[in-house]
Amino acid sequence: MTITIPHLGRGGLLAILAAGLTQTPVPALAQDDFYADKTVTIYVGFGPGGGYDRYGRLAADHLGQHIPGNPEIIVENMPGAGGRLAAQYLYNVAEQDGTALAVIVQSVAMDSATGAIPGDIDASQFNAVGRMTANYELGIAWMDTGIETFEDTLENEVQFASTGAGSASSFVPRMLNDIEGARYNIIQGYEGVAAARLALESGEVDAMMAGLAGLQSSNPEWLEDDVINVIWQLSTEAHPDFPDVPVIGQMGETDDEKAMFRLVAGAADIGRALVTTPNVPEDRVQILRDAFDAMIADPQFQAAAEEQNLDLDPISGAELQEVIESQMNVSDAAIEMTRSYVMAD
Repeated sequence: MTITIPHLGRGGLLAILAAGLTQTPVPALAQDDFYADKTVTIYVGFGPGGGYDRYGRLAADHLGQHIPGNPEIIVENMPGAGGRLAAQYLYNVAEQDGTALAVIVQSVAMDSATGAIPGDIDASQFNAVGRMTANYELGIAWMDTGIETFEDTLENEVQFASTGAGSASSFVPRMLNDIEGARYNIIQGYEGVAAARLALESGEVDAMMAGLAGLQSSNPEWLEDDVINVIWQLSTEAHPDFPDVPVIGQMGETDDEKAMFRLVAGAADIGRALVTTPNVPEDRVQILRDAFDAMIADPQFQAAAEEQNLDLDPISGAELQEVIESQMNVSDAAIEMTRSYVMAD
C-alpha cells in the first residue's frame, strides 16, 4: 500500500511543524503484543521511485515478518526540502510510540548541526533502527570530456549539473572550488538526478553528482562500460571499488576545513537507514532493532534486494546511533563554516 501525502509547500508544512506539536513520551507497555493489529508507517522524504523510496519499500515488504505481532507496514511519501520536511515531521508530529519510522535523509546529522532543518531538531534524539546500506555520492564526468581525474578539474573549467540550491550537488562543488582550487561552473535548476543524468549523457554538462547505489540500479552500464570517470567520492573512507579516487572527507588544510569536509561527507555513512522517533521506550526500540537485524539476515530479504539490484551494507541500530552522534560532535567553527555553504544557496 502506498500513500503519497499532498504537497503542502514548504511554508504550509513548516507552519504546522512550528506550532509545537511535539508528542509526549509514551509510557512503556507490555511489548510482546504491542504491535499486534498495529500499522507501522515508514515515511520517505522523497517521491516514489528514487533510492530512498526503493529501500523504504524493501523494508516495508519484509520488516513486519520479524516484529512480534506482525504489524502491517506501509510507506508514505512526504517529499519536500530535500527530505528535511519528513525528518521534521518525524521529530515533531509523528506518533512517538514506535509505529512511525523513516528512511531518514542521509544528511540528517549535518542538517541538524547546521540548522538546515528548521525547528531546533537534534538528530541524535532519533532512535536508530539500522542501516541497510551506505550511500557513496560520486562526482562523475562523461568519458569524452577530457576530465578523467580530480586533478583535471583544477586545470579545466567543468560544467557541473546541480539539482538545485541547497543540495549537495550545489554546495559541495563550491566547497571544492574555494578550498581545493577546483573550477566547477555550477549549473542550477535540474529537476532531480534523472534530469541531470540526461544532461550529462547528451553533453549539455560535463559532470554531475550521483549516488553509487542509484547508478548501480538505474545506469549500471555507465560503470560496467567505463562511460563515466569517477573524479571524487563524498565519503569519509574510499569505497572498495574506487580505492584511488580522492575522498572528500579526507580533504582540507586547516582543522576546521577538515572537520567541515568530514561533516558533509559523513552522509555516506548514514546512507539508507531506518530510524524511529524520539521518546520511544527503550524495550520497544530494541524490538525494532532486533527485527531489523533478523530482516537483514533473512535470505528472502537478501534475494529481494539482489533482484532489485539494491546494495546491502548494513550496520546495526546501535552502530548507526553512534555514527549519527559522532558526526554531530564537531567544533562550532566547523559548523559555522559548513553553514556558510549549506545555507548560502
